[in-house]
Amino acid sequence: MRLVGKSALITGAARGIGLAFAKAYLAEGAEVAIADINLAAATQAAAGLGPRAHAIALDVTRQDSIDAGFAEAIARMGKLDILINNAALFSAAPIVDISRADHEGLVAVYCATKAAVISLTQSAGLDLIRHGINVNAIAPGVVDGEHWDGVDAFFARYEGKAPGQKKREVGAAVPFGRMGTAEDLNGMAIFLATPEAKYIVAQCFGVDGGNWMA
Repeated sequence: MRLVGKSALITGAARGIGLAFAKAYLAEGAEVAIADINLAAATQAAAGLGPRAHAIALDVTRQDSIDAGFAEAIARMGKLDILINNAALFSAAPIVDISRADHEGLVAVYCATKAAVISLTQSAGLDLIRHGINVNAIAPGVVDGEHWDGVDAFFARYEGKAPGQKKREVGAAVPFGRMGTAEDLNGMAIFLATPEAKYIVAQCFGVDGGNWMA
């Protein structure tokens, strides 16, 4: 119960990694805003998690939605101690096939945004710590989930692989011996929100089964 008395907002929390974080935070005693662009899914998720979970409509691509979502979360929980920026989209195409209209989620752009997240974490962490706001990031590596159906189909198309082949290859290549699960990330997500992590500033932590050694 290391997060008793804390309130958190998690974007993209109606499913996948975000939902796993929400469950872990609730188990540690926190109150959690399940923020998602799909309010129906967020409402369904929150309903199964108890009275300390609140469904919030939030589209991270629109400032008015962000402002309204945060205002609603604070009104319902009284304050906001923890923010997890989890929401993301993935779409796939080789770099030579990307058009201007594709910048909402094709592979090269998706990868570039991950590098941008690390850089933004460093900049925000160094700037905001003087206000007592700590910023760190988690790099999860390859995590199994429903999005992998689309990823596998992409590689089947562009690399001539049989359905399911790429997913098996990726999992086998992880030194740990398998792809990650959303629950594998919970320990780091909880730790970074506790006082024990207060002197860790502007860092990115790989929780990826040994896929990348920083």
